[in-house]
Amino acid sequence: MSAYNDVYLEDAQFLLAELFETSVYVLDVPLADIWRRFILSQFSCDLGGGNGQVIGGLSGSEIAFALTGKRVDKLPFIYDRTPEFWLGYSLAYYQWLNNVSFGYLARKLDINKLLTLYNPYHEMDITSFCEKIDSLIKANNNVNHLKQLRMRFGYTQNELAILTGIPLRTIQQYEQGQKSLNKAQTDYILALAKALYCHPEDIL
Repeated sequence: MSAYNDVYLEDAQFLLAELFETSVYVLDVPLADIWRRFILSQFSCDLGGGNGQVIGGLSGSEIAFALTGKRVDKLPFIYDRTPEFWLGYSLAYYQWLNNVSFGYLARKLDINKLLTLYNPYHEMDITSFCEKIDSLIKANNNVNHLKQLRMRFGYTQNELAILTGIPLRTIQQYEQGQKSLNKAQTDYILALAKALYCHPEDIL
């Protein structure tokens, strides 16, 4: 069952596509940064749930302005559809089709790696993109989320230990499965979430 009525689908696709494109090419905000801000915002829930007031009432550029605190008086015309536009358009379709949250996709997928799928997938039917995402998520289900998040930010285990105040050996044990993060001290989980710019449940 899809996430919401398909009457909003194309508008939702264009909204996320424009959010990515405006952020990267107009506001000079890296894709991973705007993706993280979007995931942590109410806009993620509104778009993922088919909130017609948001989807039909705001543009992707307006959401980009709201998320970044930056704005321009006049948007430049972008002649060719960018890879970021394609990715936003395609991701919104995948989210709608599979009725999953954008937060779920952020936990399972690296947004910068998804962008590398532009060639050849932008020339293919969107179902091919969806099948590729399915395979990436399936492959990722056995990955330790703490290790994945740490590596996404380029931290070594020692650097993460220093940032969080958690003993290095404890972090190693969490990543190796010798200790369960589900039984970790609350202050450890909160420190990790702060250092890795995510929700505590993203780690657990």
